[in-house]
Amino acid sequence: MNRTVTRMAAAGVGLLLGAAGIALARWKRKRLADLAAGSDLLTTDRGVVEVARRGSGYPVLVLHGDPGGYDQGLHLGSELFGSDVELIAPSRPGYLRTPLDGNESFEDQAALLVALLDELDVEQALVVGLSGGGPTALQLAADYPDRVSGVVLVSAVTNDLDERLFDIDNPFVDPLLTSTPVLDVRSGLFVALGRFAPDTLVAMLHDEVSALEGAALAAYVESIVTNPRYLEQSLDFVPTMLPVSARIDGTLNDERLFRALPNVAYGTIECPTLVLHGKFDESVPFDHAEFVVDALPNVELVGLDADHLVWIGSGHERAREAVQAFTELVTASGEPMTS
Repeated sequence: MNRTVTRMAAAGVGLLLGAAGIALARWKRKRLADLAAGSDLLTTDRGVVEVARRGSGYPVLVLHGDPGGYDQGLHLGSELFGSDVELIAPSRPGYLRTPLDGNESFEDQAALLVALLDELDVEQALVVGLSGGGPTALQLAADYPDRVSGVVLVSAVTNDLDERLFDIDNPFVDPLLTSTPVLDVRSGLFVALGRFAPDTLVAMLHDEVSALEGAALAAYVESIVTNPRYLEQSLDFVPTMLPVSARIDGTLNDERLFRALPNVAYGTIECPTLVLHGKFDESVPFDHAEFVVDALPNVELVGLDADHLVWIGSGHERAREAVQAFTELVTASGEPMTS
């Protein structure tokens, strides 16, 4: 009798795991198909780039963080900019459909973005670097100053950072931790939480990226979860990291490069720069903002009472106002520059 019950239980568990695996595979296929439908693949002189464009007006090139993709750039752009700009959101090398091969370095990434601007007939753009996209934005401004009218750094990495989101610097364990099956299971757990326990997912998200502790952290997370607008923003952001397996190559490459920053002499960047950074950012500490502000000759710092996701929460309006005022300043000299 006991053996029969054990076998039935094992069979039941097997069926549940099988059903979960099928559901996960279906979700991933649909997610990747939806992402592909929302973007274009362009062949440039430097290689293939996935890019999405939304709106019309002055061109704003939005560079996502890690893990991310063009969808994350669109998310940030829609939150911070008004409707009078054209958002140009590429997937950086190693993310989604932009291949990593041949464009691993920040210099190569900047050159690829210039080739993309050439393909789009955009002579000059306002460049936004979110988190891990910051070094590429700064590289672009340093190497191609005539193509960049201004830079907005949002929670940006600017100095050396030993970030390891998915590996632990162990040559035996890391291949497993960064394998597609493991990363897909992790992604599936986020999807399940978003569907069945969204408050828990959002609380976990902000707990991970906030340096606050104890009662202060609990109060901040409560302010996010209980506000419908902030809750919606957080839930909209999470999918821009999923599936992680389609973004892992770029993430690991970025993390390797972060350990050798800075890569350019920031003092040579002459275009106006706006730095937005959360005062209790755990992912990229506030001293990254202070470091680049001390080095740039033409810069404004806006420190916000926020974690890594500065466009979510009580500082959202101040961040948006600062970006829009900066955009008006940068674009006041003329119309969007296109060939």
